[in-house]
Amino acid sequence: MNIKPKDKSIKSLLISGSQFSIPRFQREYSWDKKNYQEFIDDMLNCLVLKDGKLESKSYFLGTMLFIGDYSDTSEKDQYIYVVDGQQRITTITILFSALSDRFRSIKEEVLSEQVFRYIMTQNDDGDDIRILESKTHYPYFSFYIQDRVKNDTQETSTEEEECIKDSFIYLYDRLEEKNLRAYLKKKIGSEKVDQLKYVDILKTIRDQVLGTTFISISTPDKENANMIFEILNAKGKKLSHVDLIKNKIFEIVDEKGSADYAEVKWADIKKNLISRKEAVGLATYYRHFWVSTYKKSSGTKLYDDFFKEVKPKTRNRYKQFLLEIEDNANDYIKIVNPRREDYGNRKEYFWLVQSLNVLMNYFNIVQVRIAILALFKVKEKGFISNKKFKETIIFLENFHYAYNAITSGRASRFESIYAKFSINLRKCSSKTESQNKIDELLIEPLNKLFPDFEQFSKGFASLTYTKKAKPSNVKTKYTIQKLNSMFENEEVFSDIGSIEHIVSESTGGNTFNIGNLILLEEKLNGKAGNLSYIEKKGIYKKSAFTWINQFVNDNETWKNDQIETRADQLAKIYYKNILVKEI
Repeated sequence: MNIKPKDKSIKSLLISGSQFSIPRFQREYSWDKKNYQEFIDDMLNCLVLKDGKLESKSYFLGTMLFIGDYSDTSEKDQYIYVVDGQQRITTITILFSALSDRFRSIKEEVLSEQVFRYIMTQNDDGDDIRILESKTHYPYFSFYIQDRVKNDTQETSTEEEECIKDSFIYLYDRLEEKNLRAYLKKKIGSEKVDQLKYVDILKTIRDQVLGTTFISISTPDKENANMIFEILNAKGKKLSHVDLIKNKIFEIVDEKGSADYAEVKWADIKKNLISRKEAVGLATYYRHFWVSTYKKSSGTKLYDDFFKEVKPKTRNRYKQFLLEIEDNANDYIKIVNPRREDYGNRKEYFWLVQSLNVLMNYFNIVQVRIAILALFKVKEKGFISNKKFKETIIFLENFHYAYNAITSGRASRFESIYAKFSINLRKCSSKTESQNKIDELLIEPLNKLFPDFEQFSKGFASLTYTKKAKPSNVKTKYTIQKLNSMFENEEVFSDIGSIEHIVSESTGGNTFNIGNLILLEEKLNGKAGNLSYIEKKGIYKKSAFTWINQFVNDNETWKNDQIETRADQLAKIYYKNILVKEI
């Protein structure tokens, strides 16, 4: 087994030059108050007063496991995947974000910037790079916690993001001067603590965290990582609901011999879920499979509900249940990690790969997997037409664009819809019945949540795009690609187009707004550069895109005061022609 254990400090990890990514197979950030309170208490309890100066001392944080070796200079351009340690690294990132804000609050801008370099760094081209990346808590973590100047309009949309927000608020409060002094006085004594400067206390806390040590274990192989993780967590680990279900299945499906049926199936399921670049956690998958097939159950109720619902408790029934898990896992990995190769690179399925990629990676809608999984199963059975299948997937893409990306609707409002729909859809035995269930239990309930034009246009008009990483960039780029595809009468986005600011973004003002954006071939975009609109027109006319040629014909001149009007016009076009909604 190729593993490399090394003694490391938190500072050496964060300044390694690598980007650490939390893969999908990791559980969500779940530390509650008890966990992050204990963490900050441990850091503060390490502080000692020596010769009138507050100093840090050694602290051991345990073992962390990575896929990839961040200490290997030959791997600097690669992602390093965090297999065990994400709760701790995420909490440290949240703490440093709070610490940076505290330095800013006392006008220590340089110290704020310096501590933030352990959260954001730059590559060789000078582009900002987040040291820790996670798709499960994007975009709140990326554009609030990992932003030195906080965007107070960034809202949480999942339980995980609420947990991250609670952690930040708590740690920021603990770092307040009066709270720190009160805590340290109990440990060190009031007279000595009163002589310390607040800025020096904050600096020592920073040094304490950076000096904290741990055992770093790295391996190049995902399967090795999974096995090592299980070994590290085997002793004293509270069994999860999936562990309990697995144990019960293994108990019933007890076959003696060289190859145990249950173990082989279980291993195949796990191997499938980690078979692609973006691996999927068994616990996450199992809950979505269960909710899509049997019953809407919370994590704590999954084992009890499994025991009640999967009957009779016989070897054959449990074997069948294992086959169900395996069969759905084959579809699930294709949904979460869509590839054109899954459909033989056939052009008639390019739209599907694009839509799934939008839902999973652009908008990061986790709950929709429940519904899509059921749609895949009825399509395999031949109980849904290709036309209805396509209409439904596109509807889900449009709904989540309007509801989540544009108006920031709460995700908690549609999981119950997806669960009820999916369970009922799987029971259908004809195309007519399936179509009725889709209309009655999916389309109609989601349409009740669909933003009206006033809500939509307000969010749409605020879309912006800039070279600097911003939460709006992804959805704005998607919007422009979608509009261009509509004008071209194409389903799949152009792979040669790039975002063009009609009035150069270098002039500032409202030039970042969507009303000033259009799609232009990348080569022509480079030629247009920062030229004036009059100078750009000749370049635009060389474009093969219908939209930009129409724009040139309609606009002899173009000035900043026209941008907001065009944003409103684009909102109407999008709502009526792409979302197909009445204004």
